[in-house]
Amino acid sequence: MTEYIAHRGAHDVCIENTLDAFRRAVDLGFSGVELDVHATADGVCVVHHDETVVTQKVALSIRGTSFDTLRDSAPLVPRLDEVLSLLTGRTCVYVEIKGVGIERQVTDVIAASHAECAVHAFDHRVVRRVKELLPSLRTGILESGRLVNSAAALREAGATDLWQWHEFIDESLVREVADGGGRVIAWTANTSSEWRVLQDFGVGGICTDLSLPASERSTRTIDIDR
Repeated sequence: MTEYIAHRGAHDVCIENTLDAFRRAVDLGFSGVELDVHATADGVCVVHHDETVVTQKVALSIRGTSFDTLRDSAPLVPRLDEVLSLLTGRTCVYVEIKGVGIERQVTDVIAASHAECAVHAFDHRVVRRVKELLPSLRTGILESGRLVNSAAALREAGATDLWQWHEFIDESLVREVADGGGRVIAWTANTSSEWRVLQDFGVGGICTDLSLPASERSTRTIDIDR
């Protein structure tokens, strides 16, 4: 069965990467949420898409700002441990490491929690480092283009999830990755027609921006293309 993953939480109805967005994704029945992580100047892992947090008054570099200062200016930016505490026992948390050199901080937070987690990144060296630090953790590599040998790239990184841009997915890729013991997660597919094609290819997961209840996502005759 294909796993549906809420990209940055239910961010078409809530502010992305916030506790409200993750709560809403759980309420809608998503089997996973995807989020982005950076670390502040004092080593606190926070959930935010960009390295810079822009408010009406100021733009702050996360890695150059202490957590207390960041929280004072941007109270909706949650700590990673807050998110994991909220989602423990409720859904799988797919953590994309965006910050540079923060693998230790991220794995420490994950190891201290009871949440079901996995980590992925565009920098495959980060993924390999995470696997060295926390061997039991599921990991994945992000790809925006089609590699000549995706299974080999997964092996090199010690990963099992291939997060592949959805336009480059076909049956041969899914089969290649599966033969190597992995699975393909499509990002980011936002129409019912894309979902149907990807499901037919046999992908393990679909990361989406579209916040629909599970009952509607599982109905193959829905007309929600946009």
